[in-house]
Amino acid sequence: MINILQILKDVGAILDNDHFVGTSGAHFDTYINKDALYPHIASVSDVGKAFAEAHEDLDIEVVAGPALGGIILSQWTAYHFGEMKGKEVLSIYAEKKDGGLTLTRGYDKLVAGKNVLVVEDLTSTGGSLRKVIDAVKECGGNVIAASVMVNKNPDVTSETFGVPFTPLAEINVTLYDADTCKLCANIPINTTIGHGKEFLASKQ
Repeated sequence: MINILQILKDVGAILDNDHFVGTSGAHFDTYINKDALYPHIASVSDVGKAFAEAHEDLDIEVVAGPALGGIILSQWTAYHFGEMKGKEVLSIYAEKKDGGLTLTRGYDKLVAGKNVLVVEDLTSTGGSLRKVIDAVKECGGNVIAASVMVNKNPDVTSETFGVPFTPLAEINVTLYDADTCKLCANIPINTTIGHGKEFLASKQ
């Protein structure tokens, strides 16, 4: 069985005992730097294989993910699905548009009437994953499962997305609102990784 957290540790992607700001604006002390993973092709391939193996009993025809990191994961997952099933499995991605995520480039036609697995690198609130699921459904795709490399919030479950949800790994990271963040009292915000720089600029 592929150990996702060990893969991330091996490439230096798990950073802890610090102060980060996430995409949603939440503050937290442990950051998974997914960008540290992607240059290591063999490791990314292993993650894609883990996604495929976790859903091998499903008739997946398309794997979808959000741009940017989800593009890489959806491609490797589709590749390993194809190897396992002996058929072509398509890989597509949704990109940002008008505050949401949309299937463009003709991908809307590729998912219509197809069984789709939606994958994402990390979940804190589940917002990005939910937007991809909604985008696929709007184009007539049948989302039969969703999965994430690491779920950082135990409150994010299948009920959050309305489809079966399977994290490959879980790590419980406490999220703080900016106004009530306990870390802000004595740990400077990391401005190199995450969205700390933008957060501090917005306060000026």
